Formats: sequence, structure tokens, C-alpha cells
Amino acid sequence: MSQALRADNRYDDTSIEAAVIAQLDRVTIGEDGQSVVSEGHIYNVVSVNGVVRILIDMDKASLDEMEELAPLLGGLANDVEGVKRAIVKPRPVAPEGRRAIPGVDQVLLIHSGKGGVGKSTITANLAMSLAHKGLRVGVLDADVYGPSQPVLFGLSGRVEATANGTKITPREAHGIKVMSLGFLLPHEQALVWRGSLVDEGVPQLFFDVDWGELDVLLVDLPPGTSDVHLAIAHRVETAGVITVTAPGQTSVHDVMRGMEMFADLAIPCLGIVENMAGLTCPKCATVSVPFGQDGGRDLAQLVGAPLLSTLPFRLEVAQDCDAGVFQAAGSQQAIFEALGSQVFDILSDRKGDAL
Repeated sequence: MSQALRADNRYDDTSIEAAVIAQLDRVTIGEDGQSVVSEGHIYNVVSVNGVVRILIDMDKASLDEMEELAPLLGGLANDVEGVKRAIVKPRPVAPEGRRAIPGVDQVLLIHSGKGGVGKSTITANLAMSLAHKGLRVGVLDADVYGPSQPVLFGLSGRVEATANGTKITPREAHGIKVMSLGFLLPHEQALVWRGSLVDEGVPQLFFDVDWGELDVLLVDLPPGTSDVHLAIAHRVETAGVITVTAPGQTSVHDVMRGMEMFADLAIPCLGIVENMAGLTCPKCATVSVPFGQDGGRDLAQLVGAPLLSTLPFRLEVAQDCDAGVFQAAGSQQAIFEALGSQVFDILSDRKGDAL
């Protein structure tokens, strides 16, 4: 058995990190010949399932030094047993000014690289699964250009202000508190927020809503990367992000760009969900893969994040969600509940005790 693998065939990331640091310690800089490790140019080395991130401290290294060192450090790290892929980047720096939402224990972002991969449907069903486990759950529809959560939760009409007029009262369905711009805009009206309007308006959806006491607030983000993502990353304290991808390689490539953006902003990826992974013919039970194959697995291997779930496409689930009914049956319901259990455990670990 490879020394990089434990008895349970999982990567021994601690040993990999130590081996990479030892390898990088051979690289020297300056006239005194000090190593990049001892001089502090290497801020940290982090291995997740054999994918290694070498983080450069830009307070110690110039941009020119970073560009010169990156290929050398990456090549040396790739020579270490157990390293599947090495990434050299500046260390992530959390933006100043992030705030926790009063009464909300944890904020979990749900993101996708492309639209149409079922991110909003997964957000709503994950919220239901977590609520089934006894958590106090809220959903914020931050997809300000195409809000979907009102339809998914079967809600319509407008939200109202609290009695003292200082905040907005979210709507509620299935015991879950829901807020969306869909409750503020006429159905046919498009949002034209850009730039500073997004920077000021999006945080209001977090802080000007009376969420009460929540264990977790799930945030349904717009697809891709935009001013909305940056506004949230700079203003809101979050537990991390879950990434939703379709199985095709185009979706995977788009997702990776978003994941790198979150990594640069010190927001960890807590896991990956592959949606639309296979379609079963209702007549002959033949399974086809019209949306591609193995993208979630490939993405997990590339970035070192866990693949939490692989969800097949089910027409009845899409129909139920369009009708605002959460009645996914059989194996699909079991998959959503299993995903909820994994996310429950992740959030519990990050909090440090049982939710």
C-alpha cells in the first residue's frame, strides 16, 4: 500500500503536507541562501484528499517572486508521493467588514458555475432535509436576477415589515423561513441592480430581514461569478459553500472558476453535489447520460473537496418543485435525506458541537 494512503484507502493528508514542506524547504532565496520555508514565503501547505495548495504569503514575497516561484514549487510538490495535483496561490485573505447575522448560527452558500443545473431545487430540498433533522432553517434567494425559491416553496404575494417597521418579515413554508426578491418585485419586472446598487442592496437581504433564531441559513446564489457573490463574500460571515455541478465537463470548468474565487476570498468549499447524473427511461428502465458523465467525481479529484451526492434526473421531482410541492418519493427522497445528513455533520463539525 502506498504510504500516502491509510488503511481505509483515504489519503493521509497530514503526512503529505509534511512531505511537501520538506521538499519545498530545499528551495532557497536571497544571497544568504535561506529556504522559502524558513523565511516565511510559504504561508501554509494544505492537502485535501491529495490535492495540495501551497499558499504564498504576499507580505513576504513580491508578485515577481510569486510568479517565479510558482512553477518551481508546484513541480517539486507534484514529485511527492500521494500528491495528485499541486496548486500554488497567494494565501487567501478574508475581507474586512464581514458580519454575522444576528440570531443565525451559520450561513451556507449554494453555488453553481452554470444556470439550469438544479441549484435552486437542491437548495430547497436540502433545506427540507435539514428541517426534518430538527434544525431551524431559513432560505435566502440571493439569485437576484432569476429568483426561484417562491415557486419552489409554493409562495406568492409580498412580504411585510415587522410591527416596528425596522425589518422585513420573511415568508414561511414547511416550517422554513424564506426571503426572496421575488416577494418584492412584480412578477414580470426584471431587476436592474448593478455595481454599487448590488453592493448595498444584497447585504440588506441578509441584515434587514427578521430571521429570528436559525441554526442555518441556506443562500441560493446566482450561477457563475458576479457582483452579488463579491458583495456577500465581503459583507457576510459564512461557514462555506456547497458547489452544484452537472456531470458534463463544460459545467465542471465553469464551476472551477467560481470555486477558485471563493478560495481566494477565504470561503471554503465544504462539498460538491452532482445533479442530473443519468436519466432512467420510464418505459424500458434504460439509463442514459444526456447531461454528461462523471463530472462531479472529476471535479472532486481536481479540487480535493468531497463529493457529497450524485443525484439522477427525475421528472417527478422537477414537476413537484414547479408546483411548490416537496413530495420526492422513493430513492430520490432517500438521496436528499442522505445529503442532508452529510451537510448536518459538516455544519456540526464546524460549530464544534452538536447542532
